[in-house]
Amino acid sequence: MSKPLPLDAAAYKAQQASSLYSVILEQADTECSSELLDLISIACDLNGEIWQALKSHVEAGSCAQ
Repeated sequence: MSKPLPLDAAAYKAQQASSLYSVILEQADTECSSELLDLISIACDLNGEIWQALKSHVEAGSCAQ
């Protein structure tokens, strides 16, 4: 099992995933069913919430130092 990511690395990876989701959504809009597009949108929204939470924790940690 790999070691857990530090919060700043996890936030960075979540931000990268958000960019990837944007590209996937653009492609899926023309090539996928509306049901699949809805599921991808839900995953994108969840990732966005995770990224925001991680970003907040990283920023709070850098302010505390």
